[in-house]
Amino acid sequence: MPSLTVDHVTKRYRTGTEALIDVSFAVEPGTLLAVVGHNAAGKSTLLNIVSGLIRPTSGTVTTGVGRGRIMWAPQRTMVDWSLTVRQNIELVARLTGTPVAAVDRVLELLDLDKVRSRQAEYISGGQLQRVQIGRALVADAAVYVLDEPTAGLDPAAGELVMEHLRGRAAAGSTVLVSSHDLDAVERTASDLVLLDEGRLRAHLPVAEFVRRAGATMEVNVVFAEPMPDTMPQRLARALPAEWSLTTAADRAGLSVRVPLATGLRPVLAWLPSELRVQDLSAEKQSLRDVYLARYAERTPDPETETVTVQQ
Repeated sequence: MPSLTVDHVTKRYRTGTEALIDVSFAVEPGTLLAVVGHNAAGKSTLLNIVSGLIRPTSGTVTTGVGRGRIMWAPQRTMVDWSLTVRQNIELVARLTGTPVAAVDRVLELLDLDKVRSRQAEYISGGQLQRVQIGRALVADAAVYVLDEPTAGLDPAAGELVMEHLRGRAAAGSTVLVSSHDLDAVERTASDLVLLDEGRLRAHLPVAEFVRRAGATMEVNVVFAEPMPDTMPQRLARALPAEWSLTTAADRAGLSVRVPLATGLRPVLAWLPSELRVQDLSAEKQSLRDVYLARYAERTPDPETETVTVQQ
């Protein structure tokens, strides 16, 4: 049974701007769902609706839990400036009925121990971001919603936060995060939602998105000795239609690009047995690679280029 269902949600602001247009998807418990897309794609609006902070113009969001079981960390800094770091996190713990011992665990997790007694207005921007995340993580929630949680964090801190969120999902919570850090998304998220100009373009597992978006793998081969003169032509004739081949000028190696789903074994089988391989490496396109290639410079036509798979 889904822990979160977004059903035909549209959000139209008073200015006439449509931030979301007929968005529908469902999320199972134990999922870390990344919400990705360009600026102004509708990510923050979607997360604010899921959190119950704003209402959709039409459509519904169902979580099956009370609002107190949903924890939220916004993109903009929202802390109690007159309180200390510890008091900021403890306040949320008390409001949610969370044991105070959880506060110390969160302070340690987010490396805020040394500034626990400092007022919020006297700490750095990265520390403020961690306080905000700590306020969301201190409670044992059914649903966590975090808007750009790694923004303003150094790489190590960002990695730590994402890994912890993956742990929360593994323990059964539903975690929604928006992020422009597509490398972190690929490492930690199980599924993604892609928004583009308020429309849902994709909802599927991250690995499946990468495959369906046309990801490729480049295999680089170095031979023990140069190939015979006629070998490049022979290889080209045997090349499958969806592969591309580049041969080194000295015939001492080659590069072949294949669809990611092909895998390495067919490439090895394609190489003639008389060629002695000295070195072989393979580089797969990442989520970031395929996202930039497909969506960076143009908006896909919703009628022809949507890659949505509703699951």
